[in-house]
This record gives sequence, C-alpha cells and structure tokens, in this order.
Amino acid sequence: MLPRRALIGSLVLALVAGCTSSGGGGGSLPDGPDLLAKASAGMKSVTSTHFTIKVDGELPGVTVKDAEGDLNAAGESQGRAKVEQFGQLIEVEYVLVGQDLHFKGPTGGYTKLPAALAGQVYDPTAILDPDKGVARVLADARDAKTVSSDDGVAVVQATVPKDVVAGLVPGIDADVASEFSLKDERLQKALFTLPSGAKVTIELSDFNKPLTVSPPA
Repeated sequence: MLPRRALIGSLVLALVAGCTSSGGGGGSLPDGPDLLAKASAGMKSVTSTHFTIKVDGELPGVTVKDAEGDLNAAGESQGRAKVEQFGQLIEVEYVLVGQDLHFKGPTGGYTKLPAALAGQVYDPTAILDPDKGVARVLADARDAKTVSSDDGVAVVQATVPKDVVAGLVPGIDADVASEFSLKDERLQKALFTLPSGAKVTIELSDFNKPLTVSPPA
C-alpha cells in the first residue's frame, strides 16, 4: 500500500493532468496575426460561397438589413435581401450576372438594371474580391489577438482600419472592432461593431461548391 503522502501526491498529479488535457488543452492559443494571414490567403483561393449578412442598428447609406445568397469569384450572385424603404422592410430577390442586375420586389416580375447599380444598395460580390473583400480585411486587420480555439475553430479579435472595412461594408467612417471565427484557414464568421453600437455580421459556408448563375427567365 502506498504511503499516505505518496497517495495524495498521486491524486494531485492525476487532477492536474486531467485539467490540462480537457476542453481544448492548457497550451497557449495560436498566434492571432498568423491565423489571420493564413485565412486571408485561404480566402483568395475560394471560388464560391454561400453567405448571410445581418445589420443590427443603423448603418449610414446602407438600406439592406439582411441578405442571403450564393456568389462566385467571377462576380455573379443570386439570393434575396430585406431592404428598408420609407420606414418599411421590403424583401427582394436578385440575380447579378454579367453586366446586369435583375431584381424582383414583393409584386411583379424581375426588373433589369445595370449591374453597377448594385453598389448603391449593397454589392455582395465584394466579399470574394481579393482587393476589397474579406481577404484584404483579414490581411490588414491590426492588433490581432486569439481569444479562443476549440474544435478547430479559432476566434480572433482585431481592429480593422476604416478605409479597409469600407470596401466590404459601405457606410463605415471609423476604425472597427472586429471578431473573426476561422476554420481550416478560411473565414466562417465576421462581426464588425461600429463606434455607434451598430453591428454587421457576415457568415460564410459551402465553400467552392459548383455555382452557375443564369438570368431569370
């Protein structure tokens, strides 16, 4: 039989070992800037994605409150959005293909406009644009710090300069506190909190699935 002191020591060691091996480990968290750099590079190779966008609060110059759809790196996209007009939310469907923007309101059929007008509301194709989309936002974020890492998902908090985030989210006129959820060197979720308290959330999924966007019949 073990002496009492040795027995107690063994129990303490077992408890310490158990604590350090549970719930994501007791080691140091991965480096924040390194995680963002790898995710930025990974997003540059994404050919298509499903996206959701949600705006909580007032964002100057942006009438979209939430949107969901699919887009590819060629700048084609289709989906739906809720747009605020005259104090009311109106749901529209849209197809952005070639040089044309097709959209349909609650009544009637599709209307065709120049694709350049999409930017006056919100252009979702900016998400995969390597020069102004999520790849650049991740690359240019500063003061990055990893706050958690569990089950392959790392959460990194950082500040994004206003001129960088404005390419992705119009209406930004100040540096933005941001939080990025990263997995497999790609962005899963970005949360931007403006000084006014307004928040913009972008979530991405279904990377690189075949996507063909055709004009509505």
